[in-house]
Amino acid sequence: QDRLPSIYQILWCSISNEDDIRLFFLRIRTFPSLIFVIMDIDKMRHRLREILLNEQDELTKQEQIHGTVYYFSKELTTSRKGFRSFHISPKFRNPEHTYTQITRLFQKNNLIQTQIQIICGLAGIGKTHRINTKYKTSETSCFSINDTLDLSMLISSFLSFDSKITNNNPSVSFNISIHAPFEQLNRTLLSLFISGTLTDNTTGLTFSLPKNKQWKFFIEIPYTHKYQMTIKENFEQILPVLSIISPYTLEEITDENYQLFVGEEEELVARFLKAYENGTIDRELTIKLTGEEKPVDFEKITNPDECRRFIYNCIEKYASELPRNKISELSFTKFLYRRIKFFTGHYYRYNMTFKNLGSTALKQMIQEAKSLSQIDFQTNNYPRIYLVYDPDFSLHLLHDDWDNVSRELKQLFNNQNPTNRQEFQSKDYFIKCLSWLIDIKYNDFEQIMNETKFILTENFAYKLFHIHERKLTKLSLIIEGDTGVGKTFLLKFYSLLLNSNIINAPIYNSMIPRIRERTSLWLLTTIISDILENEINLLNTFLNRVKPELTGFDNYNQIAGLAAELNREMSKLGLIQPNTELIDPILLGYIQYSLKSYRYNNDILRYLWKTILTIASENEMNIAQKLIHALREYITLQLINFPLIEPSFHLQQLLNTSYSPTVQISIEIFDEYILHSGIKPVFYRLLLHPGITEDQLEQFMLPICQLARELSNIELVVFFDEVNTSSCLGLFKEMFMDRTLHGNDLPKNIFFTAAINPYIVSNDDNIVHRRDFLVHQLPQALESLKVSYGPLEQTSLKTYIEKKILMLHGNSTHKQQIEMPLEKYAQDMLAESILNAQAFCEQYLGRNSVSQREIQRCFGLIDFFWKVRFDDEIDAGDEKYQPNPIRCIALALALIYYFRLPTAEDNEQRKDNETPPREKLAEILSRTIPNFVDVIQNELDMFVNTDNFVIPHGVAINQAVREHIFSIVVSVVTRTPLCIIGAPGQSKTLSFQIVLQNLQGSQLSLKPFCKRLPAIDPFFCLGSKYSRSEDIAYIFERAIKREQH
Repeated sequence: QDRLPSIYQILWCSISNEDDIRLFFLRIRTFPSLIFVIMDIDKMRHRLREILLNEQDELTKQEQIHGTVYYFSKELTTSRKGFRSFHISPKFRNPEHTYTQITRLFQKNNLIQTQIQIICGLAGIGKTHRINTKYKTSETSCFSINDTLDLSMLISSFLSFDSKITNNNPSVSFNISIHAPFEQLNRTLLSLFISGTLTDNTTGLTFSLPKNKQWKFFIEIPYTHKYQMTIKENFEQILPVLSIISPYTLEEITDENYQLFVGEEEELVARFLKAYENGTIDRELTIKLTGEEKPVDFEKITNPDECRRFIYNCIEKYASELPRNKISELSFTKFLYRRIKFFTGHYYRYNMTFKNLGSTALKQMIQEAKSLSQIDFQTNNYPRIYLVYDPDFSLHLLHDDWDNVSRELKQLFNNQNPTNRQEFQSKDYFIKCLSWLIDIKYNDFEQIMNETKFILTENFAYKLFHIHERKLTKLSLIIEGDTGVGKTFLLKFYSLLLNSNIINAPIYNSMIPRIRERTSLWLLTTIISDILENEINLLNTFLNRVKPELTGFDNYNQIAGLAAELNREMSKLGLIQPNTELIDPILLGYIQYSLKSYRYNNDILRYLWKTILTIASENEMNIAQKLIHALREYITLQLINFPLIEPSFHLQQLLNTSYSPTVQISIEIFDEYILHSGIKPVFYRLLLHPGITEDQLEQFMLPICQLARELSNIELVVFFDEVNTSSCLGLFKEMFMDRTLHGNDLPKNIFFTAAINPYIVSNDDNIVHRRDFLVHQLPQALESLKVSYGPLEQTSLKTYIEKKILMLHGNSTHKQQIEMPLEKYAQDMLAESILNAQAFCEQYLGRNSVSQREIQRCFGLIDFFWKVRFDDEIDAGDEKYQPNPIRCIALALALIYYFRLPTAEDNEQRKDNETPPREKLAEILSRTIPNFVDVIQNELDMFVNTDNFVIPHGVAINQAVREHIFSIVVSVVTRTPLCIIGAPGQSKTLSFQIVLQNLQGSQLSLKPFCKRLPAIDPFFCLGSKYSRSEDIAYIFERAIKREQH
């Protein structure tokens, strides 16, 4: 009774198996002087409980002395023979008395009691930052316990940490998520802090706290306001073991005792807020009598409390509606710091032109910081006036209406609307402002828009502005919005803008690969100048062999003339000595000039290298080996010096296996490097689902973190899609808020973004088909990082559709390159029909029933129907065939909107009075497309018939089969996802089998119409209520492997 329990004296029934039970009772018989405890017997499965009680019966029957056993159960088990009740007196129910007893036992047994410091407080109050700044040292080992507790990994980490300890005061930090498995965690903490040992029965790993060192543990306690408990009640509720073991080391973090951290950024913000408050911010450049210029500068504030006072006063006075928590304060301060950096630049410090520049700009900056900290795109009422800072922090203005700009701001721009300037007359002002902000060329921005067919509406422009501003503050961003509002596509487009900076960066940028350009310089300097020019015979042979190929270029004579003139001038100055042995110095000059100016494409570079190496192998093998070695050394160094280069798998194999490559392998290495080496992206996306594990997330982040550490000056963007469908929300809280991954610090140059669907509590459990996504609620700390996106309102949606039509189907008179031109009447018809169909589905099927995806798919289907031809249309010839745009539009609308609705007859049979019939939508669409139903039915009859498809004998082509075959074929060809929903016996599987038998490719299909369609290679997955995400993923993996091979 006077010793602390060992872990082998406790049996946790909820995690025990039959072997554990029998081994435990063997210990009871073997150690009669010990006390044993059986916990939570009522949580056992019936079979295991019977085994345990049978063991107890056998124990009762034996005559030998055995250990005393205490059972803890909520059930009445004292009726069994050998059991008796045990009453716990009130004093032993007192946690303080228990703590005293534990302390006494540690002292009596001469054991060192572990030091535990509990850090608790509201979500987002700054608990992690408090531990990092007050308790954590460079040698503190950090562990995070999120949605799962991997005991084996925890023990391994403890063992590794213990072996590396260099001081006598080891410390460990525990960051516990509100999603942690608290039952398992309480068992683990009891074993660690009371028994002093952790054991994983699965792997056999064991760790014991050392007896000669006192470990310190800093434990961060999560909090949720869901149950309306106090901080202490929350602590005692989720971690009762800790509340008993360490009741007096509880430190609660509050706004009063832990205020905003003041670093360089906060000091700069406070410095100019002070100048704004005392009126000195409007100072201008002064020139002394000596002519010396004295720019506008302010002294640093050395007192952190003074800095906090100015920041808090600003928030209280100008942004009082912001939530009072650390995340909101930090967000506001970071957005303001991003803007206040303007005052450290030339534009402000040397200003002598604009009166009140400082106060006008800072007033607007405070308003912007407040807006960006709590912006909401759910409605159309978000702020639209922002100062835009280019990389040099010059001022530009982003606005939607000059009349809404304040008088003070207008004066900064000489009361002239920037959009009316000559330089903007033929340009999109939103693109211009965003290209300034992101620091890319206007033409690059526009090119990416055209390539991705991205429509930059006003709404999207402001969303892009906010995303980039958020990235610059390094605060994680979570975008909440219904499916299809453009969350993922917007971030994909943003990623292309960021990647363009890398792809188009100048070659003097030491971090950017520019593979073709650097290879051109290497060929010029290392190969031609250093090697070939010292081997004049090889050089002459090379020039003779490449001359027929290179002199055929249109610019040969011009460039060769320039090169010859340059050589003559340099010879006159004595800078070079003419080489009389060269057979064609003009050609050599042309090659050197073209390599130096990066005029050669990859094919010419490959041709040059192959020619050089082939000639060397034919004449001077030692030179060939020298060239081969030079290439290997060059590529190896490039891969080391430029981490952004992503070598192909084949190139890595060639470099790793070919230590002494042949001429042919060296040519292959060059080709593989120049053609198939990619540029690693600065944007990474992972689509989440319930099957994603913490280990998979860690493996995903590992190469990204490594690249971020190698490229500390480049910011990487990581996007997690559908975050709240996963079961790893605790890990996301750790990454987004604490900037750690399983306790290890993440690089500072990673910007996290995520997309989530709204969390909606359904009140109807009888719904067969949910209209909302089944998602988890975010941890409270992540709620402050959330920005809501709503669907485009009707006016913006109309603008979006009209711009999309112009981009894809502009009038043939103006856009000859467009494959499917639509005249003005057809454009108006299409826009009005899509708007009406979208509005109808939103009204009758729910807000999630349609989105921008439907609009995009509609355009893709129109293109398909424009190009598809029936046999008689092909016989007519291209010059006579003219597609009917109304037919194409009607069929696209039918497949996207019309066919998803039941007929009035279907509703009557099912007695469904809620779902709108398709006839109701047809009535609306017929207002813009005359005889809509007749057009659809005629096209179905022409599409699905025995002339186009082989129909098995005995199968009647009724309306259901006709619609199914039509939908399947069109969806397969256009790669449009399709779900056919219907009761058994409605020909769903039959229709797919018919399509499968007919779409066999151009060689095997029997009907000419099907010969023009692609072949289907099917992969089947039979779903059931037992289907797992892994099962579905396996089907896709098989399909991907088939496609690759």
